Amino acid sequence: MKKKLLRQMLNEWRTNVWLALEFLVVSVVLWYICDYFYASMRTYFAPLGFEYDHCYELTMYDIPESSPEYRPEYAGDSAQAEARYEILRRLKQMPEIEAAAYSNNARPFNGSNSGFTMGYDSVSGNGLRRFVTPDFPIIYRYRGVNGESPEELARQLEEGKVLLSDNFFSASSRDPRPSVNELKATGKKFQLTEYTVDGEHPEASVGSAMVPARYDQFNTWSSFMMMDPCRDGFHSRKAIMYHNELTVRVRPEQDHDIAAKLMAAAPDYLHVGNNLLTNVSSLDDIRRNFQRSTTTQLRNYSVGMGFMMINIFLGLLGTFWFRTQQRVNEIAIRRVNGATRSGIFGRLIGEGVLLLALVTPLAIAADCLLMHYDICAYYGAHHSTALRIAVCAGTSFVLMALMVIAGIWFPARRAMRIEPAQALSIDN
Repeated sequence: MKKKLLRQMLNEWRTNVWLALEFLVVSVVLWYICDYFYASMRTYFAPLGFEYDHCYELTMYDIPESSPEYRPEYAGDSAQAEARYEILRRLKQMPEIEAAAYSNNARPFNGSNSGFTMGYDSVSGNGLRRFVTPDFPIIYRYRGVNGESPEELARQLEEGKVLLSDNFFSASSRDPRPSVNELKATGKKFQLTEYTVDGEHPEASVGSAMVPARYDQFNTWSSFMMMDPCRDGFHSRKAIMYHNELTVRVRPEQDHDIAAKLMAAAPDYLHVGNNLLTNVSSLDDIRRNFQRSTTTQLRNYSVGMGFMMINIFLGLLGTFWFRTQQRVNEIAIRRVNGATRSGIFGRLIGEGVLLLALVTPLAIAADCLLMHYDICAYYGAHHSTALRIAVCAGTSFVLMALMVIAGIWFPARRAMRIEPAQALSIDN
């Protein structure tokens, strides 16, 4: 059966060559579409490395000197810094608040790409800079790779330690590098290459290696460093003045009408110095607004690619529909010679699927070239893995096979209802 099928396909090589070329082009295009959705969705649903539920950002307004509400006794940097520490203390005393922290372009979904460089031996690494006060890991539920709790990480920040994501050095290099956890296990010393003391980079006291935390839900960028500059030995307590974010974690059972409760406390309880609370935003709203342009772009791409898939489906369906209709005489002759319906269906469908199977290795080779030259580098899709190629190629093959089967099944079924004598009299 297989030898006869191959012989027939060779005898019809002119038609099959053009069909094979169509299969090749369609397979590569369909693979690209499947790959786009696979990579985008896999990136989106991958663990973030932090939690943002029950988290809120408090917008504080600095009262100007021209305002009658201005308090001149808080004019100096030291007084303003102490006012901020007092705000943190008061927030933590509220029964609804689990943790509160100031930070500098550090909260999730903030859009800051400020980096920080550290090194060991002659190797350097770079990650996102996260200057924070100690409660920050508690708010966003950061964790250590060895199971350290957010509270333990907060204690390490209080001790003036620098916390690095486990991939801090490996993520910024194409060459394999050990993780921070592995480096600490071997006793490596780390240097703060951003600082210089007497012409030397000072040694950093590095705490636990942290689980990498992604930039947002559409990016895989996840290396970062975290430290409290007020406790790094190079800055004073006044460094809190440079923090531009104030965020809190609300206890889950108290997370109802929390924005209204905080705003009610703004005029008196939370009005310290020349800082006035003017707005409360949930991190979920901030996330949605921050990712809006990417979400819109993804939706537009999805609509366009969906339309393209419909055209591919109709194109293949039409090709095989026409091809099968042209073979009504052949189907009639096979029936006259005793072929069963299932045998005829199997031969027609087998011919189309076999041709697709023969072309698929060439299509996969073309897919690998697309990945090699980073033509698929979107939303974390630069991670080239055999699993990703196999899943997308397999999905493309199955979809195309279904289109081929549909394009053959319906006209063949219709042709089989025609009596052989009538079919042989039809002029194709």
